[in-house]
Amino acid sequence: MNSASSDGPGKLSVPRLDIAHVAQRAREIWEEVTRDLPGHEGLARASRNVAAAACEAERVARRLRRPLGLHRLPAAFLVFSLLLFAFWSYWHFFHVSELTIAISAREAVRLREAVGKRFRFTVVETEGSRASLDTLLRREAHFAFIQGGVEVPNDMLCKELGDRELVMFFLHSRVHDMTQIRTILTSTADQGSHSLARTFARIWGIAEEVRYVHDWLAFTDDPAYVIGQDVDAVFVVKDPLDEQIADVPRRLRDAGFQLASPDLGAMCLRLPYLKESEIRPGYLDPMTPIPEQPVASYDVATYLVGRSDLTARQRAAADDLLRQTSRTEPDVSEPGIDVAISLVQGLESVLGIVVYIGLTFLAFLGLDIVAYRRRFNELNTLVSLISMHQSRKDVIGLGPADREHNITYLRFCSDLLGLITVITGYYAQENSALTYNRLFTVINERCTGLKLNIQLKILHALIRQDPSSPEPPGPERAGNGATSK
Repeated sequence: MNSASSDGPGKLSVPRLDIAHVAQRAREIWEEVTRDLPGHEGLARASRNVAAAACEAERVARRLRRPLGLHRLPAAFLVFSLLLFAFWSYWHFFHVSELTIAISAREAVRLREAVGKRFRFTVVETEGSRASLDTLLRREAHFAFIQGGVEVPNDMLCKELGDRELVMFFLHSRVHDMTQIRTILTSTADQGSHSLARTFARIWGIAEEVRYVHDWLAFTDDPAYVIGQDVDAVFVVKDPLDEQIADVPRRLRDAGFQLASPDLGAMCLRLPYLKESEIRPGYLDPMTPIPEQPVASYDVATYLVGRSDLTARQRAAADDLLRQTSRTEPDVSEPGIDVAISLVQGLESVLGIVVYIGLTFLAFLGLDIVAYRRRFNELNTLVSLISMHQSRKDVIGLGPADREHNITYLRFCSDLLGLITVITGYYAQENSALTYNRLFTVINERCTGLKLNIQLKILHALIRQDPSSPEPPGPERAGNGATSK
């Protein structure tokens, strides 16, 4: 019933049960029982059922060799899940993707100069902070640099940068206070400087009367640009280190403007992105100097805003970008907390995925085992029937003819139990998941115990046939499923 094939000199493949020989042997026993033990219909039916079980196992084996089947589902799911989990882990923790950053055109030039070739990123040039935020909302970028004052949705990642920009507010000499302002020159419409200018105008109480002229870029790019006579003030939020605006304070002074304080009073406490600062004399132009006296103003925070669906690796890449471009030393405590939180969240995600994969695999494995439970129950029932038949065949105290008859009967029972064990093992050989089925172990244990009990009966009968041997103590009469162990 075993077969082995040679794979080369001195090598043999692992023996595998051949169910065809088992089915043939079961049919032979059925025929022998019918011929040698006529009138024993119970044992004949049991042998016929064992032969049918062997034929059924052969049909199941043919189905198991098909590429598609329920028995392949647990393994296929496990392989697919592990591959998917490996890809997920690589994508979230190891894959270094090229970041897409929404930023104004001028800031994009500075960013490229600061980073150079040390970092891979793609720039989406926008008109300003609000346009950058819109690009982020359309999922056309991973990150955006947003100036304080532009409202950011709560579900987005937001981190304040160490670099801050300065509110530069110039009043024309004919204007003595904010209430007289009617026209303000500022940057691009609806972007960072314009948005903050409207916030300041609303706090000053002149929001309804003010008109905005968005000519700041034209003024800084064209040295021949002349500011209109109706402009009362200039309001922008810029980095004073930007070389492109180095001569702007001098040009504004020549046009009749002077640096003034955009004082908000206590209302500035309601704007968390503002920080009070002082522009010392000569800070904007030390040669003139501009300003001549200290002027109170505000620093405006800049934020790195990212989408909420970013991977941990993309967030780490953004941190690397910030470290390369920041002019200030990063806070050593903050990255440690961020890293710890990221590690805990990543570990939680990994453990959750592994647990779900394991539970689903066990569910599929249980479904596969349930499909074989009916066949194992049939084999277990056959063991019970054979146990009942052999329990009534004693060999002690009988005449030679009856004793020989019962020994033959018991031998057939032992052979049938051996075939049932082989059929059970054959199922487990073709589908290793069945080894987790408790019925597989129960059937083998019952068959082994009954075969030992039958062999003891036969051994007592053979010893009793020798006249010189003393009368051995008879074994206990075996009941259904009982053994002498």
